[in-house]
Amino acid sequence: MFSLILPCAAITKGGMIDESEIRQIRAEIDAIDTNVHDQLVRRVELAIQMAAAKDKVAAGQPRMRPGREAAILRSLLARHAGPLEFPVVARIWRELINANLRVEGDFRVALFADGREDVERAARSQFGDLTPCDPCDTAQEALTAAAQQADTLAVLPFGSGSDDWALLAEETNQTLGVIAALPFVMNEGEVASALCIGTMDREDTGQDTSLAIVEGASKTSEGTVLATTGNRQLRAIEGYVAADAPLWRQIREAEGASAVLPIGGYADPIILGDM
Repeated sequence: MFSLILPCAAITKGGMIDESEIRQIRAEIDAIDTNVHDQLVRRVELAIQMAAAKDKVAAGQPRMRPGREAAILRSLLARHAGPLEFPVVARIWRELINANLRVEGDFRVALFADGREDVERAARSQFGDLTPCDPCDTAQEALTAAAQQADTLAVLPFGSGSDDWALLAEETNQTLGVIAALPFVMNEGEVASALCIGTMDREDTGQDTSLAIVEGASKTSEGTVLATTGNRQLRAIEGYVAADAPLWRQIREAEGASAVLPIGGYADPIILGDM
């Protein structure tokens, strides 16, 4: 429909076009954009300083801190308000975090999606389009890449009948552990579709799930069985449980299990329906 109203003009209560108001709002937006850009540049400068500081105390160690990343997003959610959808905010910060990781070191992803689009989508949502993502033909190939490179994460399918988690019980993979479940931000009713696995330590975030592979158990005394393959169960325990915690020995003894192998865990995802 043809209109005589200019697209850049505002209409006052009296019906007159108020271009000065438009210019004022646009000027404020431009000022915000400039300030945001300045802060982004400063954030990367600090990331470079952080990388140098880490090299002084832990050269060659993984730079990623999944617990801190979870805490950042939870903090943003707690203070978020207004019509801007939180997944947009989360995606912006994920991109910032990933950009900083790439500045600090050779951060990349070894992806075995096994043909599942939801796994690829979860990986890209978490790590962005610019983080190098190396497709792998097998789950073991992805795990080997993560074991050999401190700043490489393996992403494997989770749920829907996948038993790739069982590979973490193999001796060659026991330097690795689960550090995150994807997606981290999800809608009510969604479930995790992928696991992130690496050599970095995870941290107690206050809202966590710990995982273990339990072999040959005659019963379940603790936690929830998420999946089973052969005589191995993938067991989930609510809360953060360290790898050397007495609980794992107690489970083995109470259940008559031949082995209980802690394999890490993850910060519990943000469920938007819980807001």
